[in-house]
Amino acid sequence: MTISRRQFLSSSAKSAVAVTLLHSFTPARVLAQAAAVQPLFARLDEFIARHMRETGAPGMTLALANRDGLIRVSTYGYADTKAGLRVAPETMFEIGSISKSFVGLVLMQLRDEGKLDLNRPVVEYLPWLKINSKFAAITTHHILTHSAGLPGAPLLLDALLGELWTAYEPGKRFLYSNTGYNILGFLIEAVDKPPFAEAMRARMLAPLGMTASSPIITTNLRKLMAVGYEPLEEGKPYYVNGPLAEAQWIEVDIAAGSVASTPADMAKYMRMLINRGALPKGRLISEESFALFTKPAIDSPYRGEPAGYGYGLWVSDVGGHTRLRHTGGMVAFSSSIDVDVTGNIGAFASVNANLRGYRPVAVTKYAVELFNASADGKPLPEAPAPPPAPDEVKNAADYAGTFTSLDGKKLELVAEGNNKLVLVLPNRRVALERAGGDRFIVKHPDFDAYLLGFVRENQQVTQAYHGANWYLGEKYTGPKTFDTKKDWEGFAGHYHNDSPWYGDIRIVMRKGQLFAEGVQPLVPRGDGKFGLGDPEAPDWMSFETIVDGRAMRLNFSGIIFRRAFTP
Repeated sequence: MTISRRQFLSSSAKSAVAVTLLHSFTPARVLAQAAAVQPLFARLDEFIARHMRETGAPGMTLALANRDGLIRVSTYGYADTKAGLRVAPETMFEIGSISKSFVGLVLMQLRDEGKLDLNRPVVEYLPWLKINSKFAAITTHHILTHSAGLPGAPLLLDALLGELWTAYEPGKRFLYSNTGYNILGFLIEAVDKPPFAEAMRARMLAPLGMTASSPIITTNLRKLMAVGYEPLEEGKPYYVNGPLAEAQWIEVDIAAGSVASTPADMAKYMRMLINRGALPKGRLISEESFALFTKPAIDSPYRGEPAGYGYGLWVSDVGGHTRLRHTGGMVAFSSSIDVDVTGNIGAFASVNANLRGYRPVAVTKYAVELFNASADGKPLPEAPAPPPAPDEVKNAADYAGTFTSLDGKKLELVAEGNNKLVLVLPNRRVALERAGGDRFIVKHPDFDAYLLGFVRENQQVTQAYHGANWYLGEKYTGPKTFDTKKDWEGFAGHYHNDSPWYGDIRIVMRKGQLFAEGVQPLVPRGDGKFGLGDPEAPDWMSFETIVDGRAMRLNFSGIIFRRAFTP
């Protein structure tokens, strides 16, 4: 559904050895072409087994479909590692933000029926909704395309209970907003009258024959669902193949991502997309609405590739093929869908773990590439190359040297060979794992709460930082003292929210400035709030309930975190 709070701010053993294909179901019409598809399946299964070992995913479910329907269902690994239960074809997985396209399609139905004007201000349908904006009115079109300028951080319905705000002119900038899609759930209820779940079941699941799916996630589904996992040490940087723990079970009834499904049911959904809204009998939405649904409305790269966002899906042209794609991230599930409308193939994959930003995109992408090559009579492509080892740092020499804090603490880093960066401690040498850019994970209890980061000036590394600690390199020539606002010192600390969607936030003071998680600068806005890196950004933080000079609460765009009296 969303990136984690830590990822937003910073922009297991058993499963690793048990990754084998357990179930595979292939319809008879596909088996008739077995000679053509079996090499493809074998190559895909081999890649998935390797991919799951590399990522530490406990279990995975995969569906392949074309315009005729299901091609294959395959499952891998464990639905419950403790009980030793394998993933089965009927095991349900949460699809996360892929649900957004379901919401978009229901709104297209209401448009077809003349009940909804996508360009009418949304507050005219929802008069109770309070949006503070100096810009033109927000429409359904803006919300569907994540171009309304609404905040990106709030996820739960708490954000709708007060006054919302916008930072950008609608239609001008892409900013992914779960709050916006939660509004669309209320819009469906206001226009269609039945409760959101009933409308989704009647308008989406029933016509598609998705009888094994649910429009919302309730406790009744728990016995049918794979057990979900998350990093054992929530709130700290997560390293590749780190230990996992069973995640807290939560009900999800918000439109931003509430659908749970099986691979065979998701194949029915992909068949509809490949057929551009057509069903075996009739249509889900009109051809005109499907064209609108899949029309890129605003530029937004998809995983680094050129793309635009339509009404709940990323849309892109890849080698002359129209691709409809999206990912989903839940508290304990990660999903990906990739539908090549031109190439007549779709792939959906879901993993029962949240691995801090991981989505099974590589699996769905490779599946589509295999089928496209086979259809074109070309050699099957090789599997994606294995990722670099987590501790491979090709430019390790850039960071080598001694960094010293103003109070005399030292960090000694050495480059070993051509691709290892090692932190030298009194009784141990720790190889660092890259976390993106100039930031690293240090697998040591004295360093595991924050990333170790470096600052470059004129391409040279001159400073290092870790939480509140600042270290000067030998080449640093800048200032060593900074103005510090006394009251800001009381904002530093560890804050906690009981919802598993949010967890923990650590605020530190460094060089006279506040940082979230030690990496994201907080910029004062002039109204007592702080922008996240940009004072004009729609998401903000403020510090409230000051007791003896310390803030007892952190307000993150309307979500309240309380001070935790732990490091």
